[in-house]
Amino acid sequence: MAWDEWEQLKADALARQQDQMRLDSTAGTGGGDTGGAPDLRTNKTGKKAAVKALREDIRPGADKAGNHAEESSSAAVREFSGWDTGSGLKDAHEEWELQVKNLKGRLEADQTALEQTHQDFQYVDYGIRSQVAQIDAGPDPRREL
Repeated sequence: MAWDEWEQLKADALARQQDQMRLDSTAGTGGGDTGGAPDLRTNKTGKKAAVKALREDIRPGADKAGNHAEESSSAAVREFSGWDTGSGLKDAHEEWELQVKNLKGRLEADQTALEQTHQDFQYVDYGIRSQVAQIDAGPDPRREL
């Protein structure tokens, strides 16, 4: 293989690699945009709507439903105290309280994760861009003549 052929193969491989290595945040900025669709997308508007729904509707609704069931169950446990039914209702009520507590924790975690997602994607893009910028391709052998 001649030296010129080797240089051409390296240049072709580098061009293919650069076409594949494009951060989504660079699309449309002229900074290496290959014109293709981004691989990873995030829907900022959808996340905001989901966070709003969790904060204003779903979490308060879960609290309200949990409290309503707690009041009704407590009244039934009192009415059936001393009976096997009362004991069973008490066990079911304790399990219900645990499930409501777990659901509320999960909804809170989901809301927090959605609020943090945009920032996380942005930091990952910046971190990868920084790492790629630090790559040293080494000396150009054509200049060492």
